[in-house]
Amino acid sequence: MNTTNFKRFTLAGALGIALAVTGCAKGKDDQMAYDVCLAAAKKDAKLGKAAFSSREQSNIQASTGDSGIRVNIPYELGGKQGLYQCIADKQPDGSYKVTF
Repeated sequence: MNTTNFKRFTLAGALGIALAVTGCAKGKDDQMAYDVCLAAAKKDAKLGKAAFSSREQSNIQASTGDSGIRVNIPYELGGKQGLYQCIADKQPDGSYKVTF
């Protein structure tokens, strides 16, 4: 393997490790954002008794800026389906807080 190929191989490996680590953190952040949004949904006077979908069935994605995560949780209440929408922002201590 020549020097150029070795550098490419090393760079690709480092990038792969960085992506793997970032992916793990994202999964943890997604779970934390889902948890605070689900707690907020259950406290809602109109939706508190709804049957909410699991994290895997919800749509969780990056929102405004790096700290916000948009969480859309499907639910069923009284035979009708709906969607609880929430934005959770990461706090300085690493926790999440519902901001919308």
